[in-house]
Amino acid sequence: MEQKKSIKKEVYALIAIIVVIVLLLLFVFRDSIFGTGTGYQDVISQYFTAICDRDFSSYTGTMLTEIASDYEDERADLEYSEYQYMDELYYDVFDEFGEDVAVTLTFGEATRPDDEYIDYFVESYEEIYGSSLNTTNVYGVYVNANFAGSLSESDIEFECFVLKTGGRWYMVGCDFWSEEE
Repeated sequence: MEQKKSIKKEVYALIAIIVVIVLLLLFVFRDSIFGTGTGYQDVISQYFTAICDRDFSSYTGTMLTEIASDYEDERADLEYSEYQYMDELYYDVFDEFGEDVAVTLTFGEATRPDDEYIDYFVESYEEIYGSSLNTTNVYGVYVNANFAGSLSESDIEFECFVLKTGGRWYMVGCDFWSEEE
């Protein structure tokens, strides 16, 4: 009888250990299993906030490694600090809205771009970087960005292109248009 109780305790302990291990594995690999983690809205927000803050590391942190490296190489070639580079890259934003520009984003629909657009992007990427991309998770996200600073304020509509690879979202492009009010 004592031996049966001991075996039952060992079985329950083994089950508990297996459950804990499974839960730990689910936690560690949750991004690739469930597709969670930083969402496309988060990466788009980081991108625009980095522009306003002139935060080069955060800005390039939204991009695929190869694209980010191009920005880093250009910055180094120009011998600019990270702040100077962002200031020059987006001088028109700071001239228009002021040095204290901030952005508020409103997200619209996320749609898959047409196949021609995706094919063109993939071909261009392969030509430039010599590697291919999995474009299963690529979307165009409509975003209204309200830029406001000491000089002016304006709403600008964007279509931001995001790609999910390796369980993480990246910015891969942004088209914009604005209407004069």
